[in-house]
Amino acid sequence: MKTETERLPCVKAEKRRGETIRQALKERKLLSTDVRIIADDKFIYLPLTRALTDAELRYIDAAGLLILTREFAILEQRKSIEDIIGFKPSYEVIGDIAVLTEAVNESNEQLVAHALMNRHKNIKVVAKRISPVEGVFRTRKLRIIAGANRTETMHTENGCRYKLDLEKVYFNPRLAGERNRVAAQVARSGVDAEGIIDMFAGVGSFSIQVAKRAPQSHVTAIDINPEAIRYLRENIKLNGVRNIEAIEGDVSEIYARFRNTADRIIMNLPKSAYLFLREALSMLKPRGGTIHFYDLESAYSDASDKNKKSKSLERAIVQAKERLMVKIEELGEEFHVQSIEILEARKVKAYAPYAYIIGIDAKVKR
Repeated sequence: MKTETERLPCVKAEKRRGETIRQALKERKLLSTDVRIIADDKFIYLPLTRALTDAELRYIDAAGLLILTREFAILEQRKSIEDIIGFKPSYEVIGDIAVLTEAVNESNEQLVAHALMNRHKNIKVVAKRISPVEGVFRTRKLRIIAGANRTETMHTENGCRYKLDLEKVYFNPRLAGERNRVAAQVARSGVDAEGIIDMFAGVGSFSIQVAKRAPQSHVTAIDINPEAIRYLRENIKLNGVRNIEAIEGDVSEIYARFRNTADRIIMNLPKSAYLFLREALSMLKPRGGTIHFYDLESAYSDASDKNKKSKSLERAIVQAKERLMVKIEELGEEFHVQSIEILEARKVKAYAPYAYIIGIDAKVKR
């Protein structure tokens, strides 16, 4: 029987960069999933849903990549989870653990769990959220529905490995594209060696990718959760990076140790990052630097507006930019801020209806 093929545009990348590029394409829904990925001894060929724009090429860090077209074998379509159980459950996969992210009727839990494990052979545990993220350690409770009785796993993302326990640390797999974007930005910044501070580092999800892509730079990774720091130190060894210093502590109490040392600061604490802007500004070098700031914003549009979701997002981005500018300006005299430039502001992910995590890259000159 002859295999059907389709001629598609694709990205030709060295194998060592293949997973990072694949994740970036997947994040933007640019990776074709209907055909089989091709690889040879040195290169991987990633099929695209369409030709890429210049902005998309920048997003996937396309320097040194080749865009071409070739034939790909069409995959036989397998039944989706929705086809199997009759509805579409909301879940995310971290390592070999699938976590149900929305309420599922208890009578359907086992059905969903076994469908997930049968459909995805890499899933060994199915769990359910039973609490929100709580406390300064940002942890939540889970209940195991099926599979092994554990919440520790090994997660792979953008060519990096992270060991973590989902009940002891905070980790969001939906930020894979954002972490890749920031790491790529550091790698191509043109600066020989940056001092980078990750103020709320967790298990190193940003820090390790940045350190791996920019080995000439030094990353200071801070977190208040001792379990997060324990896993971060394990992950530093797992990924073979030596340019990270893992610091356990409350950044509001220890920031003075790092005054005037950072060219770049990562502030991934969307609900309360504003409370730590004084510490961030004090840690920037005397000439200033770049802040990657994350904010949770809600914005509503007129219910009669046909484009209310897009209008809501536009408003949320504007609110986030204005709020950050105002807060930095309030601290401007204390830290001799001469100017603030918003380099980019975008939706990182939806948080709830009409609520979004907004990412802002801001350049502060002092």
